[in-house]
Amino acid sequence: MGGICLGQPEAVAWGPNRLDVFVIGTDRALYHKWWNGTAWGPSLNGYERLGGICMSSPKAVAWGPNRLDVFVTGTDGALYHKWWDGTQWGPSIDGFERLGGICVGEVEAVSWAANRLDLFVIGTDSALYHKAWNGSAWSPSLTGFESLGGVCTSRPRATAWAANRLDVFVTGTNGALFHKAWNGSAWSPSVSGYESLGGVVSCF
Repeated sequence: MGGICLGQPEAVAWGPNRLDVFVIGTDRALYHKWWNGTAWGPSLNGYERLGGICMSSPKAVAWGPNRLDVFVTGTDGALYHKWWDGTQWGPSIDGFERLGGICVGEVEAVSWAANRLDLFVIGTDSALYHKAWNGSAWSPSLTGFESLGGVCTSRPRATAWAANRLDVFVTGTNGALFHKAWNGSAWSPSVSGYESLGGVVSCF
C-alpha cells in the first residue's frame, strides 16, 4: 500500500466494501487512501494529501454513508478537525477546523448517531476533557472543553453502544483501570468521579 508512515494508522468504514485509511507522513501531514470495493484510491501505492502538521496519530469516525470526521493534534497542542461530506473535504482539502485545548497524547472520538460526535482528550493537568457536536454546534463551545476530572496516565478509550450512552476508560496513577459513563442526563459516578475497575494495567 506504499507510504512512509509515522505513528499508528486509523481505519474506518461507512458501508459494505468501503474502507478509509488515514496515516501521518514523514512531513507530518495527514494522508488518506480508500478502498471502494474493487480498487484502492487514489492508487494502490498512492495517498491523498490532506495537509496539516500533525503531532498525534489520527482518529476518525464515520457516522453515516459518505461521511468522515478526522481529528489530530497540532504543533500548538490544540485539537484539529476536518471532515468529508460526500463531495469535498471541509473546511478545505488541506485545512483544519481548530477546536482548541492543549492535549496530551491522542484524541478519542465516538458517535452514537448521525450528526453526533463525542471527543475525549487528556489535558496538561492529566484530567479527562470532553466536547461534543450536536449537529449544529460544538459544546461547551468551539474551543472549550468540559472537565471530567481524574489523574489519567493513559489516553482515553470510549464506546457508544446506544443513543445518549457513553462509556469512557482510562488508567490512573496506581495503574488501575477507571470507568465513567454518560446516561443521557448525567455522568456517573459523578462529573469528576470514576469507578475503579482494579488491576495494574501496563499497556492501554
